[in-house]
Amino acid sequence: MDRKVLVKNEVTIDGKHHREITLDVNFLESGANLPIIIFCHGFKGFKDWGTFNLMAETFARNNFIFVKFNFSYNGTSTSDFSDIHDLEAFGSNNFEIELDDVDSVINWLEKPDNPYRNNYNFNEINIIGHSRGGGIAMLKATEDGRVKRVAAWATLNDFEKYMYLSDPIKWKQTGVSYVENSRTGIRLPLYYQFYENYYKNKNRFDIKENLMKLDKPILLLHGTKDETVSIEDAQWIYDNLDHTILVKIEHANHTFGSSHPWLKENLPENLSFAIEETIEFFTF
Repeated sequence: MDRKVLVKNEVTIDGKHHREITLDVNFLESGANLPIIIFCHGFKGFKDWGTFNLMAETFARNNFIFVKFNFSYNGTSTSDFSDIHDLEAFGSNNFEIELDDVDSVINWLEKPDNPYRNNYNFNEINIIGHSRGGGIAMLKATEDGRVKRVAAWATLNDFEKYMYLSDPIKWKQTGVSYVENSRTGIRLPLYYQFYENYYKNKNRFDIKENLMKLDKPILLLHGTKDETVSIEDAQWIYDNLDHTILVKIEHANHTFGSSHPWLKENLPENLSFAIEETIEFFTF
């Protein structure tokens, strides 16, 4: 049994869009010069969703410093991380904010006076993104030389499909479209600014086009029974890019067997496998 002490500290930093970002820093107490993993949650996700705390502990016990965070407009707040309840913030989110949030996290890690600076190697930044977070992670890797490797879990390969969750004409007229959170039954708003911001920054947000310029290693992990994002999205990336590895997890769903809340002490088998593959990829 591993007797090393696991450290988990919660930190709040300033974002670039007038809301704070809350993150967890997970590592073994004796750890020094550890490679970094930054984890980006997906649409309707948050840093304490389901299995994410157990997952963070697993990576930390395998000698990484693991940083997971809430996107500043993901619908949680600095006073309550338990679920999405700030619908105004959720509706005001967009891809620009999320990319800038990742930038804020990396900038915080880069500061010489960061209290954990002796625990990690800033030259070894790896990033994991799940679902929509996979797209964000890959895009950040294309525009930021500080990111060395990417693992995209159950990722999509195109953000434009989000623009047609609703009829764009009606969306503009009403100013809001809604998507249901199937877990809670709550109708979550997406304000029309989401649509406008996408097309204002379309070149920056074009995953397929930007990936063509990427020469960094990408690990793609996708369940064959993913009910949310087709495995064909990952297959397209693998077929069109060098430096990619595609691991298909047989019978795995979109969350690799996880759910929220997660009350078990152990990770689901498919998520454990995804973590093992990712650890191997990041230590190769």
